[in-house]
Amino acid sequence: MAKSNGDLVSNMVAAAIAGGFGALIKPTVTKVEEHDMGWKRIALDFKELNGMGVKVGLMGSESIDGTSIVDIGVYNEYGTNRIPARPFMGTTADRYRDAIYKYTETLVGQMIDGKYTVRQVLSYMGLWYQAKIQMVIREAKTWAVPNGPSTVAIKGSSSPLIDTGRMVGAIRYEIVGNTNEVDN
Repeated sequence: MAKSNGDLVSNMVAAAIAGGFGALIKPTVTKVEEHDMGWKRIALDFKELNGMGVKVGLMGSESIDGTSIVDIGVYNEYGTNRIPARPFMGTTADRYRDAIYKYTETLVGQMIDGKYTVRQVLSYMGLWYQAKIQMVIREAKTWAVPNGPSTVAIKGSSSPLIDTGRMVGAIRYEIVGNTNEVDN
């Protein structure tokens, strides 16, 4: 009998065929050791991540003087007949478009390396973008249409988008997708 190289998964055994000349080759299974190297965990992480995401912005039912905080945000983002548009969401998206892709790439790399879970990646993304929106609102004096004199007189401040600070404080993130939603 002849054996093939010991490094192969199975050994091939040759035997003489009775009544003829030739070989009968039969594979015999040898012990195979599996070394996952983390691929199963990575595949499960990506399966969990598929269909999940993070919503960031004004959410909830909080109101100021009877007007929902979400409505106040919309009025400021797009403007009304009395309020000029001060697009804090659009400005944030424009300013940080490339950075969010780079940051997401970094976080997913950390997830692949086993340093972060899917939930941690999504939470870090949400917190990061939440902070960027809040920063853009706080810096509105440098980029937004200034408050009119009558608004300054009522508010006692010339800072656009900030009166009581409740809108900037109401910026939140929420993990959404194919598992239980988590509010933060």
